[in-house]
Amino acid sequence: MGFTHTASYSVKFRDGHAAVKCTIDLYRAAVSYLLGPVLDKWDDLSAIDTQLERKTFIENQIHTTKDNTAVYDFDQRFYKFPSYLRRSAIADAIGAVSSWKSNHKNWENDGRKGAEPVLGVSRDTCPVFYRGNMFQQTGTYTAIIKVFRNNDWVWQEIRLSKTDVDYLSRRIGTNTAVSAPVIEKKYGHYFLRFALTEQIEFPEIDVFDRRICAVDLGINTDAVCSVMDAHGTVLARRFINFAREKDSVYSALHRTSVFQRLHGSHDSGFLWTIAKNRNENHAHQIAHAITAFAVENQCDVIVMEYLNTQGKKHGSKKQKLQMWRHKSIQKTVESLAHRNGIRISHVNAWNTSKLAYDGSGYVERGIAQKNVERRRYSDGKKTVLKPKGSYSICRFKNGKIYNCDLSASYNIGARYFIREILRELSSDDPAEVCGIGSGTRRTLSDLWKLDKFLFVS
Repeated sequence: MGFTHTASYSVKFRDGHAAVKCTIDLYRAAVSYLLGPVLDKWDDLSAIDTQLERKTFIENQIHTTKDNTAVYDFDQRFYKFPSYLRRSAIADAIGAVSSWKSNHKNWENDGRKGAEPVLGVSRDTCPVFYRGNMFQQTGTYTAIIKVFRNNDWVWQEIRLSKTDVDYLSRRIGTNTAVSAPVIEKKYGHYFLRFALTEQIEFPEIDVFDRRICAVDLGINTDAVCSVMDAHGTVLARRFINFAREKDSVYSALHRTSVFQRLHGSHDSGFLWTIAKNRNENHAHQIAHAITAFAVENQCDVIVMEYLNTQGKKHGSKKQKLQMWRHKSIQKTVESLAHRNGIRISHVNAWNTSKLAYDGSGYVERGIAQKNVERRRYSDGKKTVLKPKGSYSICRFKNGKIYNCDLSASYNIGARYFIREILRELSSDDPAEVCGIGSGTRRTLSDLWKLDKFLFVS
């Protein structure tokens, strides 16, 4: 089975920033101007099927050639505007008008509820520097780009970041297609962003021969991974917890809280940016560690939970839940796994932590909070309760003490295998015979029952 994997990487460059800014401003002005012709000719554009024909139609309206006379004065307003940038601007304008028309139609069909969609004249878009015409790499760490400088279109030499170029070179394989770069600005610096597209082949492996990495994402422990096979045998385990990075995020949040308490929230944006960037870096490190563990153990599938944390958060851990970037982690894991030929699968998250993996029933979490230490202050009036344990530890009904996240990872892997085995058999009869119950009640013990029914009986 083939899969097309696409990822983008940015390369920082030096020199010519003023000219690049002028080029971006001129390009955005061109897109804003083209909104008028596209709106005027929208009825004609709607009857055209392909995007290429639409761009050609608008280009004939604004650009004069030997065999064509333009209707609009685009050539006079944007003298010597490069043809590739002109066509790119036309595509951006058509896309903006098409999106606005669609939103406006949905607004009308919905009874005109809410504010009416507005087509913004100022467009926040950046040009594509097409190879050969707008971008040429002259050396390993140097290139030239065509920019608008001193009222003319000229070639500007730029220096590329060695670190970024070396990393991009390592990512480009024999079957990797590299797109033309797009200019972007981040944190006051300019970058060339390249899109890399490669064809990934997933091997077809029988469900009974698969090896999976079941992942339980958490807040206290970043992730707990268990490598399992179809018989329910746990082959490897790993607790992933970046304590230093997590502490760095909480320190940034604390500084933000103190600043807002003393000075108000209107000037705390830069502190929130620091906290969010550290939190994003923490999520990326978790994702890389999960994928590295799966690759190390030659796993065929990484299994995670469907997690939904929408809605208002309550309790003492509401900020931790709000900052928990489980979606970012899963998205990064998916991208990294696909690059290594590993599939991604998800299972229902209900009761994976509440049910013991051995089938003994619901677990008792936070057991240490029931055995507390009472302490009186010197005045003899106040009493505090001091927990002595961790919420990650649970007690099964049979009295066994176990790590709750590890038990959850076993259940996640078991649910995947039970689902795939029943799908392979195209029948639910084994499930009824074994009495393994519905999907939200299945644990590792149910996989053991199914395995015994298929291979022992």
